[in-house]
Amino acid sequence: MRKKEFLIELEGVVGTILTYTRNPFMLGYTKELKKALFENDMDTVKIILDKVIGWYNEEMDNIDGDEYVFNKELHHKSYDILTTFRQALLA
Repeated sequence: MRKKEFLIELEGVVGTILTYTRNPFMLGYTKELKKALFENDMDTVKIILDKVIGWYNEEMDNIDGDEYVFNKELHHKSYDILTTFRQALLA
């Protein structure tokens, strides 16, 4: 996944995350991720992606098991977008 495509998807990813949590760390990470991408600070982008992906790794079972989470499939899509872009940065 190229950076331009990730930027197109980013609002959806952030919006999906924020429907589930108001965790101050996640709010900060998503805000800083946008900033780092626009500043082309790829070291910071990698750090933040690792933190957000780590959060999803910890929360996905809770998301899947929560009867009040209405957009489970969007969380899986967001996770896939994040991990795909992170993998692309390794190349």
